[in-house]
Amino acid sequence: MNKKNNIICIRKNVSFNYDLKKEINVGIILHGWEIKSLRKNKINIKYSYISIVNREAYLINSEFQPLMTSNINYIDIKRNRKLLLRKQELYLLSNYIKQKGYTVIPLLIFWKQHLVKIKIGIVKGKKNFDKRMDIKHREWLITKSRNIKNLSKKY
Repeated sequence: MNKKNNIICIRKNVSFNYDLKKEINVGIILHGWEIKSLRKNKINIKYSYISIVNREAYLINSEFQPLMTSNINYIDIKRNRKLLLRKQELYLLSNYIKQKGYTVIPLLIFWKQHLVKIKIGIVKGKKNFDKRMDIKHREWLITKSRNIKNLSKKY
């Protein structure tokens, strides 16, 4: 299978808004109708984050939109979904969360064979001046590539 086909959902602008410190691949516990929603890409993780409660990690504020064919009476689209972590990973996450300024967010959701996995990242929010420096650097790279292209046309 193609690497792009394995990716279900990506959280965009992570590198612009956050400094990424560490990435971890974890499993998630889902219901059957949520798997069907994943297959149809009816999911939103833009505002979601990971929280630790009673030594267990949960994905909070993620939206799984049910399909019209789901015949379940009550569906909570924003329920907290439990993540499957090792003790060492859970300990690492809790230590980072206790530090000021760090948070844990989902970066992307993907298939690994027949299982659904989430790549979570330990991040620290950027200040506005950091974002401006990123914009300046990106614009400089664009102008540099244009100048090189124009020079190669002359010769």
